[in-house]
Amino acid sequence: MKKIFHDLYYGRLAPSERGEPQDPELTLIDQKISDLLVHFKSTLPPGEWGRFEELESLYMKSSTIEEMDAFAYGLSMGISLMIGVFDFDLQETFYTKNHAVS
Repeated sequence: MKKIFHDLYYGRLAPSERGEPQDPELTLIDQKISDLLVHFKSTLPPGEWGRFEELESLYMKSSTIEEMDAFAYGLSMGISLMIGVFDFDLQETFYTKNHAVS
């Protein structure tokens, strides 16, 4: 456990940097998105293309905020679970050492 704290402190562990997703479906979805962007760019008038880009940007911002919120929630839940586990373990250890178990 000590090593993870050192790695985090010295910058060898960066929670915000993660590897490429391994799900092959993501590659297919990304390709479809790319194909649709090319299609709309070639068919929409320049003014409408600008609005389409604005919509795309808003979707990306919304997705980023949702992802960050989900990460924070998951981390908070994980920490709460660990606190509960250690708290229970400490109570159990304290109780059995200081009281006779029948």
